[in-house]
Amino acid sequence: MRHTIVLLAATLLAACGGGTTKGPAGASDTLPVADTTTVVPPATVEWPGYYDDTLPCADCPGIITQLWVRSDSTFILRQRYIGRGPLAFGTIGTWHEVVPDVPGALPLLTIGKVGDKPDFHARTAGGLRMVDEMGRAFTSNAPYTLEKLADEINDEVPRMRLQGTFTYMADAMSFRPCGSRYNWPCAGGEEQGGGEGEVLNSMGTVDLQKAYLRAVKQGGHPWGIEVECSLGMGPAMEGDGADEYVFIHRVLKEGMTCP
Repeated sequence: MRHTIVLLAATLLAACGGGTTKGPAGASDTLPVADTTTVVPPATVEWPGYYDDTLPCADCPGIITQLWVRSDSTFILRQRYIGRGPLAFGTIGTWHEVVPDVPGALPLLTIGKVGDKPDFHARTAGGLRMVDEMGRAFTSNAPYTLEKLADEINDEVPRMRLQGTFTYMADAMSFRPCGSRYNWPCAGGEEQGGGEGEVLNSMGTVDLQKAYLRAVKQGGHPWGIEVECSLGMGPAMEGDGADEYVFIHRVLKEGMTCP
């Protein structure tokens, strides 16, 4: 009888052991092993700053490029095509951080015009390098890097072409660049501080008001225009202090519509 009980116990123990999945050394033979693998997010990238360099151009000697990346998620891009006149083209909009859907991908900065495919930039030790949407460097040996020259700055932005919507109502003027979430206080270029060269050939605020009233049927209606403008500081619209202004030096085109 004693031998029968021992044999039965051994049989039951063997049956239980046969259904157990072995874990790593030191783990329980009867409890499931927890998956401790975690996805570690990439380190936070500090994007804001002022970047500058000359980027390649398909049909010109190069594009003199200035990029202001701001901590409020806005950017100002100023591009002058060498050999195509002295006036740069401006773009104001919202930058985004994206992470390509590939293992181990690092964050990228995207900037561009509304409705167009954005440009992608990877953070490098010295600045920003233009890459494709997967974060891969271009095969060309052309210089695609903008050098970081300073942390975030709010200095004057030189003259550039910019499209947007101008509004004048209750003695207040504002300009909203295409692609921007914000309205900027606005004035004629002659109101801008600085040397005489900065106000040369600039329309005054009164001239700007008259041009607006000729173009619209009623005050307060939007006026879509392309302008030669600069950005700088001016008196705050309310209270003391200062606000950033769009100073309009010339109206280049009327009847513009933002995408």
